[in-house]
Amino acid sequence: MTFAHRSTGGRTMQAESRKNTDAAVALAGRVEPMLLELITAHERLIRVLEKHRAAISSADARALGDVVRDEREVLERITTLDRSCREVLDEWPGGVTVTALAEMLSPPDGPRLAESAAYLRALVSRSRTLQSTVREASASLSAHINGLMRQVSQRLSHAGTYGPGAKVESRASVVSGLDMSL
Repeated sequence: MTFAHRSTGGRTMQAESRKNTDAAVALAGRVEPMLLELITAHERLIRVLEKHRAAISSADARALGDVVRDEREVLERITTLDRSCREVLDEWPGGVTVTALAEMLSPPDGPRLAESAAYLRALVSRSRTLQSTVREASASLSAHINGLMRQVSQRLSHAGTYGPGAKVESRASVVSGLDMSL
């Protein structure tokens, strides 16, 4: 908007508007590369989560170890990028969101930034869904393994001496004898 005839503290609204636009362009120039890195990191996270789910499905312990390490690295990178992006956005008086910043920019910059923000939101949503799926699959696998361990423990402890967790239990007394007479 251009308000050439209104004055605020010796400046015209047009000059103030241009100053805000220039500041928005400068801020967007710092935010956009971080946003693109966040997109790349979330795309990688989705690939890692899909591998995680596959490793659980195939009960591949080695692949699980590798995938958990990769997942941790990606999540640390996302955390660092997100924190940096938020710090830059908070430099705007009162703070600003990427979407609000995009609305301050003219084409093609504004729409491009808005599209990137929308795509990132979609990736975050997809990664949260996958994380939930992996969490449920992990819990299911853990419960299955615990059940197997209990069954093995019970089979190996035919005298009933050992209970769950391989702890000695005194629920059954074992009577045995040896005939020493000749």
